[in-house]
Amino acid sequence: MYNFAVVALLGLVTLAVIAWLEGFAPDVVRFRALLTLVLGVVIAFAIDYSMFRGFHVHVREEWMGTAGTGLIIGSLATVWRALLGYLGFTEDKGRTDTRADRPRMAA
Repeated sequence: MYNFAVVALLGLVTLAVIAWLEGFAPDVVRFRALLTLVLGVVIAFAIDYSMFRGFHVHVREEWMGTAGTGLIIGSLATVWRALLGYLGFTEDKGRTDTRADRPRMAA
């Protein structure tokens, strides 16, 4: 259970780093999804952490477990972003051209 908590908190750290990078370079928003996954993999390799090793799941090569953990970290960063957006903690309004924003037209 602690392994999942570590990965979830690393996802939150990844989200914070991405938000910090967006403050310096607003063009990062276009590549946010790719950058989030890449940063998750980099963090997992930097600390040499494999969630699969913690759950005693054997993978073919050790680097595959670390890379898979990194992808999970990046994915959980996206989940944190959606959750915090739903709770109203982010300023990101997302798409504004939804159907509810269009004026009603009489037929």
